[in-house]
Amino acid sequence: MRQIDRLLKYAGTDRKLHKSVWHNGQDWSFYMKPLTIAEQQRATKNARTDDPTDFALHLLCDKAEDENGQKQFVAASDLPVMRNTIEKACLDKLMLAIIQQDEEAEEEQLDMKSSDEGASKGKRANSRASGGKGVGEDVG
Repeated sequence: MRQIDRLLKYAGTDRKLHKSVWHNGQDWSFYMKPLTIAEQQRATKNARTDDPTDFALHLLCDKAEDENGQKQFVAASDLPVMRNTIEKACLDKLMLAIIQQDEEAEEEQLDMKSSDEGASKGKRANSRASGGKGVGEDVG
């Protein structure tokens, strides 16, 4: 199998991630597909400043979807409302949920690497570390 095929299988963007966000007792959860380099670059370009908050707001507008895959925000009309009338603490939680996807992807990459490094060697190490329960193995 070619390396690109392996990447598409294990790290492609065809899966949906659920982000659970609660603020003041309200559920503001959403779905998103894993972030790509092109999406990150587009959000950086659209932000037009070096402000990480502006970048994260653009990313939130681009990535947040409902369970049916419909975008939850329209940048042109929703960004001014977000900036001027939405509580910062709530937006911070939503933006953080989008950005935390990168950390999850890194963990998945480490799991993928450890499970592919040598089937028996990696599985024995994982089995020993977890008491034989298979923790750390790729189940997807």
